Amino acid sequence: MEPLSLPVARTTSMEISERDPVMAQPGAPIRPLPQGCHGKTMDHPTVETEFDFGRRAGALWSPQSSSSSCADGSHSWHPHMSPREREEREAWLSQGCGRAGLRIVIVTENFLPKVDGVTRTLARLLEHLEREGHHCMLLGPGTGMSHYASHPLVGTAGVPLILYPGLKLNFLRPKFLRVIRDFQPDVIHFVDPIWLGAQVLMAMELGWAGEEWVGEDGPALGAGITGAVVSSYHTNLATYAKLFGWSWLEPILWRFQRWLYSKTLLTLCPSPSTLQILQDQSFHGVRLWPRGVDVSQYSPKRRSDMLRSFWGVFEPPRATPQVVHGPVAQFIDTMPQVGKIEHDGCQVGRGWDSKSALPPTPPESPVMAPVDSACSAGVGAPLDRIVILYVGRMSWEKNLNLLLIAYGHLSTLIPDCPSPKLVFVGDGPARTEVEAFCAERKYDAAFMGHRGGEELAMCYASGDIFAFPSFTETFGQVVLEALASGLPVVGLDADGTRDLVNVGATGLLYRLPGGNSWSRISRQSESVEFQEAACGFASLLAKVICDSKMRREMSARASTEGVRGFTWRAAMERCVDGYRESMRIARQRRAIMEGRPTSDAYVEGQRVSSPTASRIRRVLSAPLSHGASWSLQQGSVPSELDIRPKPVTHVVESVWHLKSLLKIVVILSVLWVMYEHHTKLGPDGVLGKRARIWS
Repeated sequence: MEPLSLPVARTTSMEISERDPVMAQPGAPIRPLPQGCHGKTMDHPTVETEFDFGRRAGALWSPQSSSSSCADGSHSWHPHMSPREREEREAWLSQGCGRAGLRIVIVTENFLPKVDGVTRTLARLLEHLEREGHHCMLLGPGTGMSHYASHPLVGTAGVPLILYPGLKLNFLRPKFLRVIRDFQPDVIHFVDPIWLGAQVLMAMELGWAGEEWVGEDGPALGAGITGAVVSSYHTNLATYAKLFGWSWLEPILWRFQRWLYSKTLLTLCPSPSTLQILQDQSFHGVRLWPRGVDVSQYSPKRRSDMLRSFWGVFEPPRATPQVVHGPVAQFIDTMPQVGKIEHDGCQVGRGWDSKSALPPTPPESPVMAPVDSACSAGVGAPLDRIVILYVGRMSWEKNLNLLLIAYGHLSTLIPDCPSPKLVFVGDGPARTEVEAFCAERKYDAAFMGHRGGEELAMCYASGDIFAFPSFTETFGQVVLEALASGLPVVGLDADGTRDLVNVGATGLLYRLPGGNSWSRISRQSESVEFQEAACGFASLLAKVICDSKMRREMSARASTEGVRGFTWRAAMERCVDGYRESMRIARQRRAIMEGRPTSDAYVEGQRVSSPTASRIRRVLSAPLSHGASWSLQQGSVPSELDIRPKPVTHVVESVWHLKSLLKIVVILSVLWVMYEHHTKLGPDGVLGKRARIWS
């Protein structure tokens, strides 16, 4: 069977673009390729649910559908490349930025239509790879889509995670390994490997994805992987373990992740604080892969007084929360006509024809920053209350109880001001409980549900303050989008957020006093420490609410200085730079193994293991490996004259990590039983969030 070269289907956004138009936006313009290079694609006539790789592998390949290369075709990929041609092509691709034609396989634990920071970033990466002329294949959970941004998707089945219904435990399927063998990628990228990624990595160690990926001491579990393999770290699972009260699981997760990520040459992470955490945990080859923001999409110009009027900011506080389902335009369309209100020459409201729907791009508001609060207004001034906005997943691990309790303290901290409006944009498992809590406390809150594209940008810009109580972020994409929309940020001095907010210039951050830990006190909302933290967070909100001058200055800096340098194109190129660096490291390692000269004698993360350990690993893994006889033909049996040390450390590590994987399976089973038992106990069950937040 011949290796496969993928056709490029021109279906950029698929079904998800209808739900979230921003995901399908082209973003930055296409960068011109270096002189003498070209990019060729072939339109695919139909959209299939999945490719039949075995039947169509040879028929689909053609020179026009192969990866881009120099005009003379000397570095184009084709399925019958000689070792010398392959080596020259890899050297050409890995050494120069802007050279199109990389072949990439991405293995991910999650993807669209689930929308979160990881899936949105991955969607942006796929769009960037298409624009730059690279070919990609994504292996992950079943999505119902056959392509995204012209790149084929191959899905697998999974078991829903009971404690987190939006996530699944996905399982390796043989087709994944067949795709890797047939596609012959230059780079394999593992996104947040923990379950599916672990299965693929171990299968590659055993030679199931092809002998070219087997480590020097393989095929064997723990023998490592050769070739350009990178990983990206997006989720701080150890922090979540502490947050849910499973502190004993934290060291196990760190050790298991360290073992998984050590199989890759580089680990890409989104922020400097996350990079420091990984280095402190002895991760090797950590590189920064930042994020970006589309300033044409998220801008103060999207501010809409129509939407603010719909929220009721020009009216006295409401005792019943607003719950919005469906397009925002249909609700605004049914509202009575509101005339323009002038006060001291400043427009604070705008009229519109109730018969006209909300325009796709709202007209520019004359007030580009949040207007003065009613705190400083005189008698008879029009009411224009402050909007405190939260955008993100509605789940308790986002520390929403801190925001809810802090909002309750504002009435005592700013008694002379009208109660600010609290607006939630997003959806998740905690939304129903948050709605009930706000109704019980008679908070003036609005729940907009999941929003995307123009509606999301309008929600951002129509707020006045962005409140972000999460401490589990590795980057905080919503913080960057809020800054681009001109919102001062009030958040926590925590990883991810502190990398984006310039304290005093673009926002304020609350730091826990003493040696307290957010993951500890957030599980005990009735504790003195948590109540003090809520009061401290509320005081920062009150400071920004009442100081209109500071709020305007922060707003102006947020949408300019706060997002300077954060472009999606530059961010995605940092990831592609990581691909090229991994190819260079892999080539250097291969040259050392083959005894050829290399330009760099030091190869980061290189491991020289003992012949005895290699032999034991091969014997233990032989029943699992496709290439047991092949491994014994590589001269790996040690010579009698070999006097190097012969530790078995790596064998012990491999056995330990296999035991850890089994422990995690058992733990998940126990958690499912606990969940099934305690959900019958009502709000006083083991989850405890619902009971504690009502206190």
